[in-house]
Amino acid sequence: MEMHNLSFHRIGLYYPDGFHIMDEEESGSLKFLGEGERICLSDPERHMLVCIGWKQVGSIVSHLIGTKNLAKDMEQRVRRPMKQFGYRMGGFSKKKLGGKEALGFSYEYTAQGIDMTGESYVIKIGKEIYSFHVYIRTELKSECFSVWEKMLQNISIG
Repeated sequence: MEMHNLSFHRIGLYYPDGFHIMDEEESGSLKFLGEGERICLSDPERHMLVCIGWKQVGSIVSHLIGTKNLAKDMEQRVRRPMKQFGYRMGGFSKKKLGGKEALGFSYEYTAQGIDMTGESYVIKIGKEIYSFHVYIRTELKSECFSVWEKMLQNISIG
């Protein structure tokens, strides 16, 4: 599997053949991911969508809020709009991304009659918050999570 390098903001990401960077028109419906900047990649053949976002917060907020609170808040922000699709949370988990500890959660839902699986992680570095999301068809979970894990293992944050 050939990997391609993408650098944006302070994030380095490797992604395999089949993905393309979504333009604003394609990613416009993903506003529920929250405020801040983001980049989304789509692999139509694997039915896989990856979005990475970041935003800067003020000094006071950066001192008051931790990764655990950010993950819980992100889960609520994902749950609200996904409730209409039968959102079912799978649970929280920790993972190292770019050498930093991230906290995230998995979930399932049904969109247009198709069972879907999602996973989201958040990292706080100083005054910056980074979020990582993947959406896949549940029937392709094994193959797609293998691709997702490879992408996560090769993330750099600097």
